[in-house]
Amino acid sequence: MTRSTTSLRIDPERNPVHEKDGQSEPHDGYTSRMKRPGEGSAVQEISRWLARSLAVLALLSSFALLCVGATPMLSSLPAYLASESIRGWALLKTLPLSAFPLLLAGSAYIILQVVLRPRPLELLKRLMLGAAFLLWGVVQLMPASDLATELGNVVIALYVVDLGLIIWTDLEKNQPRLAG
Repeated sequence: MTRSTTSLRIDPERNPVHEKDGQSEPHDGYTSRMKRPGEGSAVQEISRWLARSLAVLALLSSFALLCVGATPMLSSLPAYLASESIRGWALLKTLPLSAFPLLLAGSAYIILQVVLRPRPLELLKRLMLGAAFLLWGVVQLMPASDLATELGNVVIALYVVDLGLIIWTDLEKNQPRLAG
């Protein structure tokens, strides 16, 4: 039994070169080894990471918002800790904390569309939803005024138009076909 002196094994399915009519040519199905299977381009990977990070930040800021609102109910703490925490929460309450989850969620959803690449009508609906969240966050940052009220009305209109488009497309998809 003869043994090979080399430890290199050529796997025909992974071989980047095959012979055709006595000539060596690159294998058409060969993929680069620089990427993991299922990994997208650099822009897609950065967009995925950014969308995921903004979504996590949106969830965390929502949790912080709920904690600020629940502070009065947390009266079982010792008196000293309660007074200090109320003073700390009072500082946070001066910040428009309700805007952060809206701005982060809207940004994450818009960035996600770079990864998903939906069809044009679906993209329009998704961008309108993301824009509604962003605008709602901006309204939360504004002092009460006529402009803030009108922008709030624009947010409502965006939600209504977006929902109307969703209903319309779902009805079109499920429309009964006439036999004929």
